Parts: sequence; C-alpha cells; structure tokens
Amino acid sequence: MGRLYFLPTTLKARLALAGTLTIIYIVASTLYIRYGSSAFPLLQTKADDTQHVLLPTQNATTNGKAAPSTPEQPRILLVSAFFPLPTSKISQADYDMWLRNYLQSVTTDVYLYTTPEQAARVQAFRDGSLNLTVDANFTSIFDIPPLKGKEDAYTKIRKKDRERPRHSIESYAVLNAKPYFLHSAVTNLAARGVNYDYAFWNDATSFHKEHHYRKWPSPSRVDQIWDEGSKLSGTKKEDLLFVPMWAMPHNTMAFWQESMGPIDSKFSEGFFFGGSPTAIDWWARTFYTYHDNYLSLEIFIGKDQSLINALFLLFPSRFITVWYNDPEALTHIALNRTNPEESFLGQCYSEWFYYQFWLADAQTQDAMREQWIRSAQKWRLWGWWNPRDTTRCQDTRVLSMTEVLKRRLGEAWRPPGRHVNVPQSIKWTISQ
Repeated sequence: MGRLYFLPTTLKARLALAGTLTIIYIVASTLYIRYGSSAFPLLQTKADDTQHVLLPTQNATTNGKAAPSTPEQPRILLVSAFFPLPTSKISQADYDMWLRNYLQSVTTDVYLYTTPEQAARVQAFRDGSLNLTVDANFTSIFDIPPLKGKEDAYTKIRKKDRERPRHSIESYAVLNAKPYFLHSAVTNLAARGVNYDYAFWNDATSFHKEHHYRKWPSPSRVDQIWDEGSKLSGTKKEDLLFVPMWAMPHNTMAFWQESMGPIDSKFSEGFFFGGSPTAIDWWARTFYTYHDNYLSLEIFIGKDQSLINALFLLFPSRFITVWYNDPEALTHIALNRTNPEESFLGQCYSEWFYYQFWLADAQTQDAMREQWIRSAQKWRLWGWWNPRDTTRCQDTRVLSMTEVLKRRLGEAWRPPGRHVNVPQSIKWTISQ
C-alpha cells in the first residue's frame, strides 16, 4: 500500500488532526442521539426505501385520534389490575411510566382492579373524559373469591417451583387472578346495564414505551379476526378465546395427558387474552376448575401460562392465536430472510408485545412502523457498528390452536381425554 500523501507529516499536525476528528465525532454523536436522523437530512431514509408488504386499510383515524365508533362496530372493554408486590424490584417511576402509557393514551373503556391505597394514584393517570372504572374492593390479591384461603396451599406448591427464589406466593396469585378479574368486570358492568361485545385482559404495565395506540384494540380489526378465526376453527365466534403464543410446544407433548398437570414451557403468553362474554364465562369456569383440581393434588400451578398451555391441548378448538415467529406465515416468506439472526416480521420493537401492533387498525400500524424505524435508524454511541433492522413491521395471520398443535404434533394428533368436570355455571361471593 502506497503512502497517504494527504495526511500531515509532522507529529504535531497529526495530533491536531486527531483532536479535530474527535471533536467532530463527539458533536455529531450528541446531535444524532438528541435529534435522530433529522439532524442530518442527507442521512434520512425515505419510507419507500424500506422493504414492506402492502396491507389493506381499515378503521382509519384522523389527526392521531380514532374515528368515532359506528353502530356496527363492537363495544370493547379492557380489564387490568395493579397489585404491586412488596418484593418487586421495579421502581415506582417505571410503574408510573407504564401506567401513564396505558391509561393516558388508550381511549378504550378500562376496568381496573387495585387496592384502596393505590386507587387515587391509578385514577390520576386517566383523563376525566375517558371511561375508567376503578374497583378497590380487594385489599389483598388473596381476597378475591377463587384464591381466598389458598395461601397455605400456594406455600406448599412453592417448594416445587424451579424458579422459587424469584417468586412469592403473591406473585402466583397475581397471575392466577386474571381470569376472575376479567369475568368479574364483565358481569359487574352487565349488572349495571353496561354490556360489551368483547372484553380483554390487558396487563396494566404492558405498554413500556410511548405509542400511537388509541382506540385499541381496533373494533373492526377484532371483528375481522374473529370472523376468520371462526372459519379456521369451526367454532362459533362467541365461543372463541384469543391468547397470543410465543413458540410451539415440544413434540413430546403429543403424549401429554390431563393428569400430568400444567405444561411449563414458553408456549402461550399471558399478557393479553379475551373474547366475548360467553367465551369469558367458559374460560373462568374452566381455568379455576383445573386450577383447583391440580392444586388439590399439590401439583405446581404458580404460573398461569403453564395452566393455559395445558388447556390449549385439552380444548384446542376454543382458541385462536397469533404467532410472531410463524415460519409458514406468508408475510414472513415474502421477506425472503436469508440470515437466521434477522427478525421474522421486520422491525416490530418487541416479539412479546407484537399482539399490540397486530390488533391495531391499519393507520395506527403505519404510525408504529414509522416510530420503530426512526428509533432503529438513530445512531448509537455504543453498538453503532451492529446491523439494524429497518424493514417495516409486517402483519400476519390469525391461527387456530388446532392447526398449531397438529402442525407440531402430527395430523393424527387428537386432544387427550378429559376427566375433570367443568361446571355449567359458577357464582363467587365477595366476603365483606
């Protein structure tokens, strides 16, 4: 390699050049971190330069606010709870940020359970013009009817938790209270003459970042998903329950039986689930019947997702799902990924929370795509050399749980026999 004649020849001049380049580097880094690519117009990427698959427009919004519902659109309720654990390592500042991202941004009606001590704090995050019901009837998570008096039983099964140091019996109860909270909110409001077509459990702290979700989930999108899910599963819309999934179960689950208990694997996601009031009633009855059965046998049931996994196999026709990492999804195949390290569906921020994007209307999805791409394009002082995904986040299809399980366990697979009797109705009494 020949000599580089454009470089200074003296040591003093070279040190001056190095110092100048360092200052330029620091200034440029600071500007990019603070303002993103807008600080350098020539570095900005046009929307047309990113790979994408065109999606149909639905439920359009105007000026960032969702268009008002039409009489044909279903009414949707979100149900959440906030019972912070005394052993939690999450700071109050983080809790406040996540609650604010949820309650100040999402305009859908919300029914939220919390303790009397937390009620005013939670209420303060919601704009007075938005519908929020705060239910502070329970001072402890073990006060809810299906879990009342079960502290000793939970203490016994805790010995069987492979992650015991990380979990308390209260953490088990918070997870297992979700079906009751969802069912109770729907029935409480119905008793007041307030009825909804769909209701969904949504973890109150699931919105970790600022977002564009307003009228979420999109009513028209939900109707579309349930219509398609009913065709795929052969189950009536009102009997379908939606639960997102993370990954396929192990193929040895082809031999799983009801008596073996909950399935401890990353199959289902418990952050969000729901359906019609009819489906929610079935879900509460079924969940707690199996919960109590396994608990009576001192089988570990401290993780709701493990019990959900078991119910997937026992009642597959009842469930529809979405799977971010579906290798057979047409939108994934269209991306023609060649590097196994690349994401399945593009820049979608978080695979765990993909369902948030998936349940939004088309215009909101576009707004989130742009937000994630801008974030990915920001220059980073550390890690700037790593490749970043600027492929627009793709939509994907709804799946029936029967299809998912047969794809993994074989076309000849059939649900195992059921011997636990689920009652036709259930009525809980709140102790005063």
